[in-house]
Amino acid sequence: MMNFKIEINYLNIDNYPIVEAHLEDMASNGWLIHKIFAGTIFIYKRIEAEELDFSISPYEIETAFTRKTKVDLEEFHTVSKNVGWDYATKSYDLHVYFKPKESKAVPIHTDEEEEFKTLEFIAKKYLRAQYILLPFLIFLSWWNIGSIINNIHSMKNGYTQIASLLIPFAFLISIIHIIDLKKFLKKNRKNTENGDHLEFRYSNQWINKALYSASYIIFLSLIVYSLYSIVSLKNTTLLIGFLPVVIGFSLGTLSRIIIKPIRKGLGFKVTGFIVTLILAFIIGGRINISNFNFLSQSQDVIDPDNYKVLTYDSFSSENPETKKRSSKNASFLIPSSYDYTSFSKKEGPLRTEYSKALTESLARNLVSRYIQKGKNSLRGNYSLEIEQSFIEKSYNSHLANSGFTEEDYNRLRNEKSHDAIDKAEEILFKNSVTKDDDLWHLDETYFLNYEKDEVVLRNENEVFYLSGLDFSDPAIVNETKAQLNLDE
Repeated sequence: MMNFKIEINYLNIDNYPIVEAHLEDMASNGWLIHKIFAGTIFIYKRIEAEELDFSISPYEIETAFTRKTKVDLEEFHTVSKNVGWDYATKSYDLHVYFKPKESKAVPIHTDEEEEFKTLEFIAKKYLRAQYILLPFLIFLSWWNIGSIINNIHSMKNGYTQIASLLIPFAFLISIIHIIDLKKFLKKNRKNTENGDHLEFRYSNQWINKALYSASYIIFLSLIVYSLYSIVSLKNTTLLIGFLPVVIGFSLGTLSRIIIKPIRKGLGFKVTGFIVTLILAFIIGGRINISNFNFLSQSQDVIDPDNYKVLTYDSFSSENPETKKRSSKNASFLIPSSYDYTSFSKKEGPLRTEYSKALTESLARNLVSRYIQKGKNSLRGNYSLEIEQSFIEKSYNSHLANSGFTEEDYNRLRNEKSHDAIDKAEEILFKNSVTKDDDLWHLDETYFLNYEKDEVVLRNENEVFYLSGLDFSDPAIVNETKAQLNLDE
């Protein structure tokens, strides 16, 4: 027989009377509330079925720079016990008490005006937090939508895809939270002024339960994926990426435990907060430097003999591979993907990015993203030279490597600078990002620069991005197809 039970519910300052009734029903069925996490995860322990009364009392524990000590809380619980109420648990600033139904006790709430003052103070604190959170969620939503639509990494990375599901739920929860609190305050300010009883929310609990249930399922999926990525895929980048979060959380917790409860002036606590923040930035910066150095080292995640990748060892015995770097990834859209970079003393990095998409349609979409990335790279590398050429009325010879020739420049030099620059970029893309129909004989092949040392290939639902060699050389094409098993 299970001695504990977990449910998703919802407790906040505007609805705790209905939660009191629910806790009484649970106790009558043999379940006493034991813990409440984040106001939504209710943990019960088994008891003999008993008729109990519950009372939930607001008592502010923490502000931006202060926090009640353990002694303060014990004193509050002792006062409640002396008037007949036993302490059960708490959720943020709401404390849960109970007593046998037939026993007599002094009501915890005796002055509704004072009770509302406490609730109002807590509500304002919650609203400030939501006003800070909401713009952050809007920014994340905007960034995430753009990433999902255009970014290559977002197609390969399951972490990004799962997180993109979580953000809308967090946004809705925040909006509903703000609306409910503002309605509660507006209604009960008027009630308090008129000497009427406080009014709480007794409906729409299912909306909050549904949103939080979905959010926790997605969050659990995020944790499972992260563990899979770190353990099975050996994704050290993701593991290291969690370190700043862990350190920031640890420093924040230390600040809550050590600095906030100290009975010192506000200036001392603000100074402590600033010092903690600076310390977090310093440690985070040092970790980022260490991460860069670590990730620059050889990582043997992939054995090239068992994967579809290019290595210098296969092209020339005189130019062997001296170092390698690799990583693996997985997502819902692209269940299998990996990157491999081969280094040698004589040449630059030889890079392979392999992706096996769920469908050919997704593979075509990935190819289009690589093409757009190639165009963005060309624009970033050559837009300044193009602009300077038309402003200074002199062709920059460096542009010859881009596919924008002096002849092209001369045709456009007498046009308005803005129009000439736009047309020059079109010529740049046309001459550099080109489709191949003669060499590779695959479903799709696109060269991504004028020198043709970057190419994206598609064979059914498999996509390869290659860089580092002249992929218009027939000999290199044949050897590459052999290494990647594209001759089958």
